[in-house]
Amino acid sequence: MKKPYYFIRPYEDGPMGKPPVQDFGQILNETYMKPFNWKGRTTRKSFWLSFLTNLILRIIAFALVTYAVNDPILNAGIKWIDYVVVAIILIWTFLASLGQTVRRLHDVNYSGYWYWSNLIPVGAWFIFYLALQPSKQSPVKWGTYLFLDDDQKEGNLYYQQKYNANADVDDTPVPPIGQVLKEHFFEPFKWSARSTRTSFWIGTAVNYVIYFGIMLIFYVGLFIAFLGHLRYELSGYSNTALIIILGIIGVIILAVAIWLALAQIGHTVRRLHDANLSGGWYWLILIPYVGAVLLNLLLFHPSVKEPVKWGSYLFDTKK
Repeated sequence: MKKPYYFIRPYEDGPMGKPPVQDFGQILNETYMKPFNWKGRTTRKSFWLSFLTNLILRIIAFALVTYAVNDPILNAGIKWIDYVVVAIILIWTFLASLGQTVRRLHDVNYSGYWYWSNLIPVGAWFIFYLALQPSKQSPVKWGTYLFLDDDQKEGNLYYQQKYNANADVDDTPVPPIGQVLKEHFFEPFKWSARSTRTSFWIGTAVNYVIYFGIMLIFYVGLFIAFLGHLRYELSGYSNTALIIILGIIGVIILAVAIWLALAQIGHTVRRLHDANLSGGWYWLILIPYVGAVLLNLLLFHPSVKEPVKWGSYLFDTKK
């Protein structure tokens, strides 16, 4: 990676060149006639055009079912036919979308199992980020494109070259879990450094688990305090001790929450540095509605292979 990029990585100059181009008919054939062919790859153009066609088909399906439900003249038999047609459209477009997504992941050199990250909100944004990226300009281990015939394959390096596992090894250092937690929680002000994508997202996950845990404790404490207050009110005794205890717990929780926020900021800045981006990009988070999404797209960037001007990793990469 010769320079920073924002959201979408550009194609590189090299012997492989850009991936082969397919026409709209080939895209439709690949999408709807080969939904279960998961041993292949598909281009960015194919994925997004199939996304649009799926969207149009689903809009038509929902319009059809809305018409069937609301039309008082339409008899029950015709309505059931409409429902069956709509069900077929929705099921087939889902399967077509699943197949295209798996092949698109293969095209950027990610396993199709990453599809399941859609089950969590940030994972869905990661899939969106990957779908925006250009094709990997080398063979991948999950097969090749589905649409070229034998004559078109001749002389095309995406078909002629074989996958080389040794050339596909990622040399990004992987910190142990203990180092991830140490870096995240005990070095929040160490900003002149970098942090790998794995380290950042593990630290972030642990950070949010702790945060939700202390919030749960806080609200349970409030509920217990409310019950205690009612008891004291009914008995006529003072509840001063209860208020003091609740105040101490509140101060502790506030201190932990502040430390978690500082830890997250520090790790975010180092992750941006690791992608060769200034930590100042963190302030995207202040933009209402879209700021956090834009920041996440930057945080999804892989580590750059060369040194960056903000320092190195906080762990020994030679181990």
